[in-house]
Amino acid sequence: MSGASRAAAELLSPGIFDVFPGRGSGSFSPVARYVGTATMFIGMAAFVPLAVLWIRPDEVSFAPCFIFPGLCAMALGYLLRFATEKAVRGFRLSRRQAAVCTFLVWLLATVVYGAPFVMGGLLTPDQAFFEAASGLTTTGLSVVDVGSCPDIFLFHRSLTCYLGGVGLVLILTCVVTQTGGLGVYNAEGHTDHLLPSTAKTARLILLIYTGIIAAGAAAYVAAGMTPFDAINISMCAVSTAGFATHPESLAFWQSPLIEFITIVLMIAGGMNFLLLFLLLERKFKAFLTHIETPLYFGIIAMATVAVSTFFLVQGVSADAGQAFRDGVFQVVSVLTSTGFQTIPSFVDLGPALLFVFMLLMFCGAEARSTSGGIKVYRVAVASLGLSQSLRRQYGSNRITSIKINRFGKRSVLTDAEVSEAQTFVALYLLVFAAGTFLFILCGATLQEAAFDFASCLGNAGVGTGFLNSASGPAPLIIGALGMLLGRLEIIPMFVGASALLSFAVGGVRHGR
Repeated sequence: MSGASRAAAELLSPGIFDVFPGRGSGSFSPVARYVGTATMFIGMAAFVPLAVLWIRPDEVSFAPCFIFPGLCAMALGYLLRFATEKAVRGFRLSRRQAAVCTFLVWLLATVVYGAPFVMGGLLTPDQAFFEAASGLTTTGLSVVDVGSCPDIFLFHRSLTCYLGGVGLVLILTCVVTQTGGLGVYNAEGHTDHLLPSTAKTARLILLIYTGIIAAGAAAYVAAGMTPFDAINISMCAVSTAGFATHPESLAFWQSPLIEFITIVLMIAGGMNFLLLFLLLERKFKAFLTHIETPLYFGIIAMATVAVSTFFLVQGVSADAGQAFRDGVFQVVSVLTSTGFQTIPSFVDLGPALLFVFMLLMFCGAEARSTSGGIKVYRVAVASLGLSQSLRRQYGSNRITSIKINRFGKRSVLTDAEVSEAQTFVALYLLVFAAGTFLFILCGATLQEAAFDFASCLGNAGVGTGFLNSASGPAPLIIGALGMLLGRLEIIPMFVGASALLSFAVGGVRHGR
């Protein structure tokens, strides 16, 4: 250890990074080292938007807005990683420690990636926190004036979507193969195991993710987009984020071909990465029979019929053909929690349409995807468990097991899996109710509060207009926290925050 690192360690010990209440001295060091490594990566990624200066040299004055936050994050990460006790070889993070890592990494990333907006004079601190949280959680709600926003910041927003879409920890795991990495990735709400090796699994997922984005960008250019727009829109479509480079969103182009390409990319972004892997291996039967596949596409089909009918009847679309075109696009956009729009606004839609879209936001797309919401898999499992419970109580006394198709194999659904799905659904609805009430206290109507918080929690990115650049700090912070809760699937964020709180209290007592 260098002299500077040793001095930093002396300042930090026996403080926050060396004591974890209930787990003994030094047990928080692996957490600090992992968070430090992640923070250094977050800092390095902050420099990527500077590449835009190659095509927009007139925006060079904004370079310090990315350089300084990047350098500060790298310096903080260096202290966290190298000024703490080295983890024992083979050490595995506990679930509690993994939750703390996940919570801190996402919180630090939100602060670091929000800083350029403040330094550039585009947003206030609370607006910047909201914008960065929206990008990293792939929500897509925005308080930036896209029409006058410099290109370097537009690309920065899209980059946050790319980083957050597949998971900050997964990207880090691609370059850091230390034990415990995948455990932290799982704490983000994923359990992908494509290959036996953690690093190989992470790299394969990232390769699939990036490959789809590259293919989408090429298709957009062929359809008439500029390369800059194509790269940004493709990143935001596959990550199911919904940030656009024009105020009109996808309606700017008025192109059926561009809309079709976007629908394909959004559907791919909302699909289970394991299913995409099966498609690459040409295991079509396993793909088609998996429980989520028919439900996912069935929901899209049924919702498209309903929404298209409403669009036609209410005059949102001019004719039946346009109603279908708008309907299928908006259904896929909302279900996959992308948030792109081809209609002028959601503000003037009637309560019935907003209710349908709320149900789609609650549902979300497939598990282990970049989308938000409860996820189709959990909805299916919870519904099957409820059906079985009702049959046991009010129907036949014969106890039968529930069998479902998972990745081409018929397997029994355990009581633990049903209980876990139903618990998550209940917790999700409780958080939704709490967030809706907080929005009402901030001045929203019941309709605005329910729809906009459902959009935040489901990382959907469409809204009634309650959350905007004129909103006060309270609704923006509540909305940002709702996005983070939805992206981290609630439990890891609660566990991480509570562990840090107890840790801080324990640190204060230790200092005494």
